[in-house]
Amino acid sequence: MCKIRLSSKQQEIASLKGGAALVRASAGSGKTLVLVERIKMLAGVTRRKVLAITFTNKACEEIRTRLAEADESLLDHVFVATFHGLCESIIENHIAATRFVIMPQIFTDDDRKKILEETIEETPSLTQWYRGLSEKERRETLYRALNTISLIKRSVILDDELFRVVEDEQMRNLYLNYREQMDSLNAIDFDDLLLNAYQLLIQNPKIADLYRRSFPYICVDEAQDLNKAQYMVLRAITGNEHKNVMLVGDTRQSIYAFNGSSSEYMDECFVKDYNPAVYNLTENYRSAKAILDYAQKIEHDEALDVTLPYIGVCKECVYNTPCEEAQGVVDDIKSLVGTEIEGYDGILSYSDIAVLARNKFVLGKIEGQLKSCNLPYYYKTTGAGWEFSSTAAKAFDLAMVVRANPYDRLHLDMLQSIVGVDSCKTLDCVVGKIEDSFLKEVVRKASLLKDDCDNMFETINFILNLLRNSNAFVFKSADEALAVFGEFELLKHHWVSYAKSVTNHSLSAFRNAMSLGKTAPAASEGNGIILSTVHTMKGQQAVVVFLVGMDEGTFPDYRAIRKGRNSVEMQQEKNNLYVAITRAQRQLYICYPQRRVMPWGDWSARERSSLLPPLEARQ
Repeated sequence: MCKIRLSSKQQEIASLKGGAALVRASAGSGKTLVLVERIKMLAGVTRRKVLAITFTNKACEEIRTRLAEADESLLDHVFVATFHGLCESIIENHIAATRFVIMPQIFTDDDRKKILEETIEETPSLTQWYRGLSEKERRETLYRALNTISLIKRSVILDDELFRVVEDEQMRNLYLNYREQMDSLNAIDFDDLLLNAYQLLIQNPKIADLYRRSFPYICVDEAQDLNKAQYMVLRAITGNEHKNVMLVGDTRQSIYAFNGSSSEYMDECFVKDYNPAVYNLTENYRSAKAILDYAQKIEHDEALDVTLPYIGVCKECVYNTPCEEAQGVVDDIKSLVGTEIEGYDGILSYSDIAVLARNKFVLGKIEGQLKSCNLPYYYKTTGAGWEFSSTAAKAFDLAMVVRANPYDRLHLDMLQSIVGVDSCKTLDCVVGKIEDSFLKEVVRKASLLKDDCDNMFETINFILNLLRNSNAFVFKSADEALAVFGEFELLKHHWVSYAKSVTNHSLSAFRNAMSLGKTAPAASEGNGIILSTVHTMKGQQAVVVFLVGMDEGTFPDYRAIRKGRNSVEMQQEKNNLYVAITRAQRQLYICYPQRRVMPWGDWSARERSSLLPPLEARQ
């Protein structure tokens, strides 16, 4: 294996040992490389573990892969996790110190909506009012209420502060009743992971001290995306004594304000609380000069050092309609593939090209044009989202959830609805009432899963063999049979991924790991043109990038425009644009249509995005 070559600035940071450090790293400056090199060094000098925290499962996997490529034994001295994954581990390992009897199940957003609606229906002061709302008004009410509940948790508002901070009595009562409903189901949501872990640590100093001793060094990537709850968890772990903490981030790439994140936790709170040594990584090793010059017009960085000798391409493309925009982009892609371009070693392929947009709907016309031209493409995903579509896989999954958490009447009711039974209070009752022989066996096997998952692999293989030996008439079609088989194969992949990552297995932990996206199989990428939103593409790059839908109201988003030019939302839109531009390595094409058709059929004129600086356009 060839030795990694670092610049003098990168080497200085990678060699840091004790003390707090803040690394301000510009886009394309090799921050992940530096972070991994430092973790490798620290793992080699401590008998305990280095804690490496980042924000996506994909980023965690990238760090683990890079460490394993250097020396697989390094993984024995490094714990890599997202904040949610770390907090889930803390709660599970110290469940006796919480208000829960057994590890609670993590509920999804759809589950939360059902619980909130149930809470409203059981709150006399709200029931009549809620029933008088239209369907649309109910959806909006649930959305606003769930956002407020999340805000309370992300702001780390504890019960003794609730009456002082949340003035709306109705909202306070709804929050407390919602939490009571969740507790009765032995359930938590994603925000609870952070809040409950924080409470556990501050209420149990000996447990917090255990984590300080276990993790003598802590590294946090993408620190500009910290929210208050995450920062408070970090503070609870380190206390006032532990100062061996390094944060790495770039204020210009802070794009998650909708989740409560703010770069102030990195730039102000961390500086005040830890008094870190500050380092700047300003060399850009990713993008050509024309692209960086353009990015500078969006977010100026005086310290930026343009390292690459390539001029590159940065052009603006104006089209009449979204259909013509899609046609133009695809025509340009076809003309680029198979050619040689400046600064790229080799022939350009489809997998070297990405098409980015602010929102996924903007990519619809592009996808349609790619399909009609039979060009390869795929949507880049975070790997966190998953759901089963076949009745059999859904039934097994729901039965597994109820088996892991017998208090969970919500998913028991959902299971009964799927398999066509009712009035059951136990899994055994559900099994006894199911008429379909295959579904009955699927749910029965799920009900027999052991707490330690000792029979999980055997159970999944039993169902797969049952499918292999089934007659065609058991299913409505061959397509349905294939779908069921494929989803149980996918479930097996989830289990294998989980089983390899931990030593002590449990059914509830496995299902929570699935909910957190920690077990998702790696997506097969690199087989075509990348279609992606800007948020999903963060941390990635492509040789050629087409940024589409750059009309006012689309990018920036119309909701940010309503908040005002000087709002946090508009600054986030500017940061989004900066992130999008700096994904491009050699060529960048910025595209937008001059008119769009409205849902009611009329055409509306569109203006060039107000976020864009002046740039030569080609028709």
